Amino acid sequence: MQRNLYNPHMQCSYRKPRIIHARAAAIIVLLLLGALPAYAAQRYSSAATRVYLPIATAIGPASPFGFDLRSNLNDAIMPYVRSAQPRWVRAGDVLWSEIEPVRGGGYRWAAMAEVEANIARLRAAGIEPTLVIQRSPSWAQRVSGRLCSPPRPEAIADFVRFARALAARYAGQVNYWEIWNEPDIAPALVKDEQGMGCWIDPSQPDLGGAYYGTVVRQVAPAMRAANPHAQILAGALLYQWPDDAGVQTFLKGMLSTGAGNTIDALSFHAYGEWGAGDLLLAKTNRIRQILSAYGLSNKPLFATEIAATCGSNIQSQCQPDYTRWKTRQANYAARIYAETIALKLKGAFWYTLALDNPGFQYSQLVDVSNTSFAPRQSYYAFTNSARLLQGAQYIGLPLTEPPLSQTGKVQVLPFQKSQSRLYVLWVPRTDFPVIYNLPVPAGARAICTDHLDKNPAATYDCSDTNRDGMIPRAVNELPQYVELFP
Repeated sequence: MQRNLYNPHMQCSYRKPRIIHARAAAIIVLLLLGALPAYAAQRYSSAATRVYLPIATAIGPASPFGFDLRSNLNDAIMPYVRSAQPRWVRAGDVLWSEIEPVRGGGYRWAAMAEVEANIARLRAAGIEPTLVIQRSPSWAQRVSGRLCSPPRPEAIADFVRFARALAARYAGQVNYWEIWNEPDIAPALVKDEQGMGCWIDPSQPDLGGAYYGTVVRQVAPAMRAANPHAQILAGALLYQWPDDAGVQTFLKGMLSTGAGNTIDALSFHAYGEWGAGDLLLAKTNRIRQILSAYGLSNKPLFATEIAATCGSNIQSQCQPDYTRWKTRQANYAARIYAETIALKLKGAFWYTLALDNPGFQYSQLVDVSNTSFAPRQSYYAFTNSARLLQGAQYIGLPLTEPPLSQTGKVQVLPFQKSQSRLYVLWVPRTDFPVIYNLPVPAGARAICTDHLDKNPAATYDCSDTNRDGMIPRAVNELPQYVELFP
């Protein structure tokens, strides 16, 4: 999990707005300060009784949406899971140390009972579970006394046999496997109970990356031999930012072994923002640049942990206004999956769906209190954006790191769906709505959705009834979705 202070907004490619008359702009802004739907009703009063509902479709790229859900949450959470309609869920950890505590003593699969129950309920809901394999038993540890340790050279064959047995046991139930969690962390920087690390070895010229690659190269084919449908994800890299020199060395060391050709995908983590852009954007582009140098520019990427975090495990650190921060978290959740699609990631998992506060820096979408669940604004932003983006394919320019000068500008991401064109609009940072004229074909039929942080979101007709080829919007930090129909 990334330890970065959360900044509330990011941005992407910018489309220059058309200029409207200053007096008209002032009138529009005043109208919009009350509520955007009210403004739309005035602008389109003649169409108020005709609402063109979006057409649901499963045609298009597979959904990359998902989140983390562990077995410690009882079945009362499942309605929230099903309502979000994720493609997959990061369902738990496979702890080698608990399953094979004695070398050659057989596998104690009873240690997987809770994880197996979680897999079963997710499968019953039609959701693809993914698991993380980690923690070395004491007899296999390269870093003595550390569960986060990689297996020592003499134990690599044992780890490979264990991974093969694991894939065989869960064939038909689990196909997606991560090999360790954030291996690019030095042992001295983490505690074993944190569930990360620790393959970094400063004594090696590649900081241990080649050793990780050597292990992964043997694990991947062994697991696929036991389950031809197995998909092996290497990395789950923390990918430290902005100084990524160390992890670059680690990743290049891994790729130098040929492991990149053996794995099915590379995974990494990205929380919050950096500068004017988003860490998801910055890290994706940097990792792809490195992969490209090894002839792997098309290697699939998973962001197996993303979220807007409060930056601390102490609520007071989220001040001066914790309630406002939760609104900003919802703004982030309402657009991050649009960017996931635009970046062509195979998967992106929010960490996490539900936890007791503080959780991981208050990152959860649903708060847990005793046995009750309280969905946040960010949960509704997540589910509403996922619904709107179903079957969407990005048709804009490649996303690049934006300059700081763009933080107050309207950002626009265009998508094509089977029977509609979808635009996602937001302003990364603003204290006042920004007027933007979305260019459309004259007379275009359109449905606008805003207030994605509400249940239900505000959805209304915003067609170009005056046929001027524009749909004017007042855009702020909470994204709006505009869907055009033929």
